Amino acid sequence: VETRVETKPVAEGDTLNPFWGETHNVEPWCEGESLEFTVYDQGLLGSKTEGKAVLPSDLFYPQGFSGMLLISGLPHALLHVIVRPIGPLVASGETAENPDVDASSKKKKKKLKFGKKRKQCC
Repeated sequence: VETRVETKPVAEGDTLNPFWGETHNVEPWCEGESLEFTVYDQGLLGSKTEGKAVLPSDLFYPQGFSGMLLISGLPHALLHVIVRPIGPLVASGETAENPDVDASSKKKKKKLKFGKKRKQCC
């Protein structure tokens, strides 16, 4: 089962350094699964992938993570991510994550999607 979450596009303000400031729960999630963040540029005729960042589970589980991730495909761009494993479900391996995301990247409207990258599951 793949879980995907999509942010609202950033079309106003500094679109070269977009800020999402959104919080999402990602569930189900199993220990060992990475989180993958994808930055899209939304144009008039559709959207295209600008770059991706992957956060391996050993960097955020069980202690959480707050920091910058390099975005492949965007050599000078960083994505600031905060991940907090929450609730009693952490012990069972079926936890939700709360990433707050902001980023700096290039071009017009920016959209961020993130989901799990499965290695193993429960």
